[in-house]
Amino acid sequence: MNQLFGVLIPVWVSTLAWFVGAAARIIGGDKTARIFAWSWLLGSLAMWLHILGSYAIAYHWSHTEALLATAQESERVTGIRAAWGVYVNFCFASAWTLFSARLAVGGTWNRDIDWLVCVFTAGIISMATIVFETGFVRVASSLGFAILGLLILQRMLSRRETLSR
Repeated sequence: MNQLFGVLIPVWVSTLAWFVGAAARIIGGDKTARIFAWSWLLGSLAMWLHILGSYAIAYHWSHTEALLATAQESERVTGIRAAWGVYVNFCFASAWTLFSARLAVGGTWNRDIDWLVCVFTAGIISMATIVFETGFVRVASSLGFAILGLLILQRMLSRRETLSR
């Protein structure tokens, strides 16, 4: 039960919020900009709950245990024993939180930072949910990325249509 509420539900909320925000970002507009900012802020805070829950429940507040478990999981999936994924997760959660907090309070970033954060978070989300997960999470995430791809394609085609007139 602790695993469900302390680790799994926060990461599910986080992932869903990332997809909702990414879709809103692709669709564009004033109303969707708020959805983008606030869903990403919610998602990034849920990610911190997931990290804290993992440390409390799975790793018993031991950083060494977290590094060992991450290295073992990395080796199982990729064949490379890499504990540095723990630090990548900290970097991911920090960048995502700082970026979305600034957006949520009405601040803006330049296009380069926006693009960089979106690509970085998409890479982490895809690795975490498609490469390292199985079953429903992998299928749902793959579907989510397919939908985002279709939204990007639709937006590109509508821009192209507008430019050709």
